[in-house]
Amino acid sequence: MAPVKASGCPRWFRATHESQDGCVRTELADELEEFIRAGNIWHEAELNALVQLLETESEATDDPLPRMLSRPLSSLLWRMKLGDVDKRFADDVEGIVYPRLWKVMEGVRDEMPDGEMRTRIEVLSRRLARRFADEAPG
Repeated sequence: MAPVKASGCPRWFRATHESQDGCVRTELADELEEFIRAGNIWHEAELNALVQLLETESEATDDPLPRMLSRPLSSLLWRMKLGDVDKRFADDVEGIVYPRLWKVMEGVRDEMPDGEMRTRIEVLSRRLARRFADEAPG
């Protein structure tokens, strides 16, 4: 488990600047919210930028959670490179990714413990992987 300050903030939540309450990285939650608001899931450049932001965050804070979140999003990038997706698949993916990202964003803002954040990220990953498997011919 990542170390936390007395405020309970995960390490990756307070990466670069100290605020009055000891927590930062609401910027990361803001980035997730903007990504959801803009509906950027099918914009390869925007999705890639979010993945890179999460990877950079993980490197800067030495915390595995942002990288863990980047993995299912990265798998979506790979799926997009394989070719066009039909509307039903796209709707299903959006129905998985957007609500799950919202749950992660809420967890960051609510200063949830790393274990709970890990669970939320794992649920996103498992549901997305299951949907990818269902798409496979066979």
